[in-house]
Amino acid sequence: MPSRRQLAVAAGYVAAAAVYIAIGVAFTDFLLSYFVGLAYLLLVAWLVPAGVRRLF
Repeated sequence: MPSRRQLAVAAGYVAAAAVYIAIGVAFTDFLLSYFVGLAYLLLVAWLVPAGVRRLF
């Protein structure tokens, strides 16, 4: 069974994917750009959690 921390990380990735898809539905160019997707993943999956950890 996964630990609570592993579940929290997985939930973060699922939430990031849901937001990315929602933005992609509204702005198709955003969804189809490899570099925008890579930048989004870097921002949401790495920088935002690092900033939140720094605050708490």
